[in-house]
Amino acid sequence: MIYHWSSRSIRARWSLLEVETDGTYRDDIQAYAAGIVEGALTSYLIHTHLDNTVRAVCGEHARQCDRVKDELDKSVNIWKSYAAEREATDPFWHHVSLYYTQISGMYTGWKHGSERNANTKSDTDISELYWLNSMADVVELQRKMNITIDNNPVNKLPGLSSAFLRVVNETLENGTTTKRIYLAHNAAGSYSSMTRILKKYKLNYRKTSTDDAAVPGLSVEFSGYPGSVTSQDEFYVIRGDNHRMAVAGTTLRNYNKKLWKSVNITEQLPVGPRVAAANKLSANVSSWGRTLAAHNSGTATKQWLVVDFAHFHHIQQGKVKDRKEIVTEITVNKDVKHTIIHRWGGGRGRGAAWLLEQAPGRTQSADLTAALLDKHYWATYGLPFFKDVAELTHVTKMEAIYGKMFSESESPRAVTFKQGYKNATSLDSIIQLMRMNNITALNENQTKLPECSDELNCLLEDADLWSALGARGTTDGDSLDLVAISSPPFTEPPKLNLTEIKFNKGNVASIYTDAFDDEPTIDGLQIRDLVKQKAEEELEMLNKDILQPFQWSESSFKDKTHEGLPDKWAFGPFKPQWSW
Repeated sequence: MIYHWSSRSIRARWSLLEVETDGTYRDDIQAYAAGIVEGALTSYLIHTHLDNTVRAVCGEHARQCDRVKDELDKSVNIWKSYAAEREATDPFWHHVSLYYTQISGMYTGWKHGSERNANTKSDTDISELYWLNSMADVVELQRKMNITIDNNPVNKLPGLSSAFLRVVNETLENGTTTKRIYLAHNAAGSYSSMTRILKKYKLNYRKTSTDDAAVPGLSVEFSGYPGSVTSQDEFYVIRGDNHRMAVAGTTLRNYNKKLWKSVNITEQLPVGPRVAAANKLSANVSSWGRTLAAHNSGTATKQWLVVDFAHFHHIQQGKVKDRKEIVTEITVNKDVKHTIIHRWGGGRGRGAAWLLEQAPGRTQSADLTAALLDKHYWATYGLPFFKDVAELTHVTKMEAIYGKMFSESESPRAVTFKQGYKNATSLDSIIQLMRMNNITALNENQTKLPECSDELNCLLEDADLWSALGARGTTDGDSLDLVAISSPPFTEPPKLNLTEIKFNKGNVASIYTDAFDDEPTIDGLQIRDLVKQKAEEELEMLNKDILQPFQWSESSFKDKTHEGLPDKWAFGPFKPQWSW
């Protein structure tokens, strides 16, 4: 067992955790040991993260939270037993079992670390770890159970996270032209949940408990949180022998109440173990999609962009094989029908990029490679691309009522990516696009809302709630580097000293032409006053969409629990320097 732990960087506000296991040991021993190490090293952060999130909410909703914990406990016990019976021969269930084994090990390490840490006063409860690993499931599980724990009205808006896939032509030093591919991602959540850890797991697992063959995804890097063995942000960089993939998931909303009957985490598998298995077992983008589609619990309704960087290189070399066009699977479990549709693209390339959208009872996916090469970009931003998914989740009905805000092609963020992708040709410019927040005017022009007569209409009028994009990570086609920003979007206000304006023909001519063509004389002081007035007007327009760094002590909810978090969030890009 090799591990490296780095406490939070003051400059970037990320902690770093690396865990590598010894492949000569059984997989279950590796998983349990990896969990113990992480739990012990991060025990204090697990407690503060719980205090800021789950415990803060459950203090006001104890009865509802107990019901959720009971459901999570029941789900874990069912699937641990089910996986144990099948892991010897079935790779999927073997890795589901390892997922739960790692969490069990983390609980052991967390408990041990808490007993040794004088700063930790709370008890340890494995149900709380199950909750930290099921954040996305809990959001929709409470709707299935008809209870209210987090009733934030923002959850009625389209998902606030975004992903952006960009292909850029690049000229090398020898004069040849190549293509570079970037995947950028942002995640949205409460400020209280911003205890962040960049994690790298190099777990030398096999395909099954009785198999010597190594898994394709030997190493997984992701932006994560204390106590969770998957990202929760849903951003992953996956590596293996001749294997380089990246995955970005963004939240979709379900407005169709009838679909909640298809949500079940005891009859179908929650999203966490499915993602963990897909990351380890998938050799290509389509197999990642098929693995995730298996046993869909209906929780964590999302759209996923999956990119195979190694296969992208093969496409450039013309090494692509034909595939079947459409595969449809229909399964029925406990009267819940789950339809899976996989479409392979045609044209000049396949297998480098994949889009998957999942809702209760439905998974739909398609190969994006040809479209990506034609458009040079693809973006997801909380609105379904597939018409069937949009209709099933009633997003099309929301568009009919509330307008372009719910339009996949004409929403403000869709337009932002459509207009901004051409200038997004480097790491810096892509980060700038992902953190763009000055689109209030665009929102006003694109979305004509009814009068603010209900909660959702009133929310839609507040552009800041849904316009801001924030970078989470980027990768490039050569090194597949991870770059992260642990800070909500903000802009520095432009500085303009109005007492030191230089007057010349360039900045006076337009004012002179506009204001004084019909006047026989002009006073120099009038020119100075008008130039200042024009500068002030321009500065006012620039400042209209300025978003200051978030600061707890200056916010309206400064009394909300935020133990261990910085007061002011003004952090820049951070590239982790892994030890191996």
